[in-house]
Amino acid sequence: MLWSQNASPLRSRNLCLVVCISLLSGVLSSLPDLSDKSCTFKVTLHNFRVILSWELKNRSIVPDRYTLQYTVISRPDGVKIVEHCSNITASFCDLTDVWEVLPETYAVMVDGFRGNTTLVTCFTDFFLAAEISLEPPEFDIVNFTDHINVNVNFPPVLPKILEELLQFHLSLIIEEQSGEIVKKHNPALDEHVIGNFTYVIDKLLPNTNYCVSVYFMPRNLEAIRRSPIKCTLLQPARDTEF
Repeated sequence: MLWSQNASPLRSRNLCLVVCISLLSGVLSSLPDLSDKSCTFKVTLHNFRVILSWELKNRSIVPDRYTLQYTVISRPDGVKIVEHCSNITASFCDLTDVWEVLPETYAVMVDGFRGNTTLVTCFTDFFLAAEISLEPPEFDIVNFTDHINVNVNFPPVLPKILEELLQFHLSLIIEEQSGEIVKKHNPALDEHVIGNFTYVIDKLLPNTNYCVSVYFMPRNLEAIRRSPIKCTLLQPARDTEF
């Protein structure tokens, strides 16, 4: 029963994907095989940038440049070439300012060339909100006698696609550990957070070693990626003479 209830939306998405890939290939009469396995794609939030990367499974194919095209499945307004990712030598593309809607499905195609010859064509589709991999943000810590300042590095201008991500889909977790005691802090974030964000872990014991890790916790409870821990020994308390 559950399968039959979901069958119609699934068929609709598959049909839309066929149409989009047809447009991407530019040949309506010769659709590519939807089971394309030529490349492994990955979309990652890296330093608050949305990065699409790909890797050819056949290592004997060595293109010298790539061109990326995409379309938005819910808005069949044509295929777009990503200008700054046309004829590039790198196997990744920064799409932060290109993809502006998080809960959207994007169909992408990558052509690999050597000279004037197309060696390989790879394609896939992403429902971005569910499939983006979250790398932990960069941070540093400053220790005092009884507290630690955790400085998380946010961009000076928050890209549009990340405003919704931070507001509705992610929690920032600052994890504090001393010995076997682990505490998790969940500071409130909104779409206006920019630049260095400072969180204070207070009421700590002087002359004690503390370790801190920072990561994003997806609201859908997918696997998380923690940052490498940073540890510090708090300064010993000084006696005050009167």
